[in-house]
Amino acid sequence: MPADRTRTTNSQGRQKSCSECAKAKRKCGLEQPHCARCTRQHLSCIYPPRPGAQAAIPQTNAAELSTNMGFPQTPADITDLVNDDVEFDFDMPAMPTNPTADILDFDFCTGANSLDALSEMLASQSNQWNPTALQAVSAPVRKPFTSAHLSPYAKSRVEYSFEHIKLAPKMMVEQACTPWSHPMLYEEYMPRSLQDAHAACALYITMNDVNSEHVARYITSRAQELVTSATPTTPIEILAHTQALMLYQAMLLSSGGIRLWALADTLLPYLEDMGAALLPIAAEESDIPETIPLYPSTVARTAWKSYIFRESARRTVLCAYHIAIMWTLFSGQFKTCSHDTSLRNLVTLSAHLWRATNPFDFAMAWNDKNHFLVKELDFTEVLRVAQPDDLDVFANMMLVGLQGIDDVRGWYHTRGGALL
Repeated sequence: MPADRTRTTNSQGRQKSCSECAKAKRKCGLEQPHCARCTRQHLSCIYPPRPGAQAAIPQTNAAELSTNMGFPQTPADITDLVNDDVEFDFDMPAMPTNPTADILDFDFCTGANSLDALSEMLASQSNQWNPTALQAVSAPVRKPFTSAHLSPYAKSRVEYSFEHIKLAPKMMVEQACTPWSHPMLYEEYMPRSLQDAHAACALYITMNDVNSEHVARYITSRAQELVTSATPTTPIEILAHTQALMLYQAMLLSSGGIRLWALADTLLPYLEDMGAALLPIAAEESDIPETIPLYPSTVARTAWKSYIFRESARRTVLCAYHIAIMWTLFSGQFKTCSHDTSLRNLVTLSAHLWRATNPFDFAMAWNDKNHFLVKELDFTEVLRVAQPDDLDVFANMMLVGLQGIDDVRGWYHTRGGALL
């Protein structure tokens, strides 16, 4: 096609689609004055001019102009997103049970214009932190990731985990746990690094318009103290240090403030380093017997304590990389889970074991309930054998990250359950 003849201005061509649908190679509904797709996504819907006629000028009001020029935008309801840009032929017998993709190894090439705004998903919290609290942060602030770079299927693999990560600070305060940290992990001893993070979480969940500047200053100063402190050396200190970084990241990423995202960006290398330090600890095989005797209780008590630490470490490693990958994704970079992490990771999936509150219940669950040792992110046995009550939030985060939320919802439905 000659350079001076574009698809939009060529009055002799056969194009009937609007310019946005033609550019995205999507079927246009041809509604007037604007097609349904452009109306849903607030795009400039311009049809090619008819022979001898001028193209219609789209009407843009002041509110639309403000939304398009500013950041963050007004949060959009998830139901406003276009869901038909990716063909999803879910058929249970053909469902892949041995995924070859690394966790969050997304297809970025499809549906480039199919989302309203991923950045709106990050700005769902009403309380905005005062940006003056980050004057000490010297890292350049990058513009957050935009919807144009993320396919609908990629979003279906991150949003579930992101929502539960945002809940982690509140969960830590109210239940003394997170999806990756067992509620009994720090019953006897909580390292100082996590004590400070716990206090920051308590302030964070009470944040309002009056105290937001104070809370932001406290959280950022504690986070900066953590990364400048001495590197921990004992397993429990390494685990607590890593989990503290994850809690700070959860608070910063949920803030909805672009300057606080800059601090999250500076913390990311430290989180990755701590994940690497924790990996060999988490990769150690446990010595829990195949069947745990109920009496005397010594074996059950030892096995339970070993499980609490080992599985918290294993979950923390996977979730730390999960957070790191999501943040690089949101900040406009593409990254997958490292090959070393995929090959060396181990994790035992069982809601029954994780929720046991004493050695006896743990031993009963170990002996009588399903539990699955997952190696190298191979969930084949889980998808083939597990029942809905065998899996908890952490297992769902991993499965959604690998399969996508629609497949996991379908898997639950075929077994009479629902994804929570």
